[in-house]
Amino acid sequence: MFQALGVHGPELSPLGSMLLDIALVSAAFAFLLSAPRANRMTAAMLLTMVVATTAVRVVMQPLPNVQPVTVVALLVGAHLGAKRGVAFAILVTLLSNLLISHGWWTLFQAIGWSVVAVMGANARLIEEGRLQMQRLCMFAVISAPLFGLISTLSLVSSEMSLGQFMVLLAQGLPFDAIHALGNLAFAVWTGALLHHFLSGLTATEEEVLAVGDVHGLDA
Repeated sequence: MFQALGVHGPELSPLGSMLLDIALVSAAFAFLLSAPRANRMTAAMLLTMVVATTAVRVVMQPLPNVQPVTVVALLVGAHLGAKRGVAFAILVTLLSNLLISHGWWTLFQAIGWSVVAVMGANARLIEEGRLQMQRLCMFAVISAPLFGLISTLSLVSSEMSLGQFMVLLAQGLPFDAIHALGNLAFAVWTGALLHHFLSGLTATEEEVLAVGDVHGLDA
């Protein structure tokens, strides 16, 4: 499955890459199926957000470590719950990496953004329907080194010492700083807009599900 150690971790064989893709897609849909019942509009708009976030990440790839995914994952988790947030994180990571650079590291990036989505679901970013912008900015900044730590695990090998791993982490600190600044900019620039969009989505879902419960329909 592993062919050689590349810049971001072991290079996968075609079989290994296929198995990784199947595992990630299966995990994403497992989280979606285990999440609370959703209507078709919610599912369609969530997939739209996956595609849109993927497109922005691909377009912004020339900017080192400026990641739009982090802030969106925080807010998707806050509005739609941890399970849908994790599914969003996995699908965005897989789809964008297929266009940018796909390999063993995709698994760790998916885990990193999934942790961010779960954090968003439990960080009380939305209170009484209002976005807590200061809290969003704080968690956007905190998420950068956390994501950096998790994604760096893709480089760990059996021959690596603790000292070598600490050197890797230290080398990544400038990129984590850029990531944090980018997250802060995205939170200030797009936070309110994303909150407005997701608030409308969740409100529509609640209305549709309420009608379905009254009339005995499956939304």
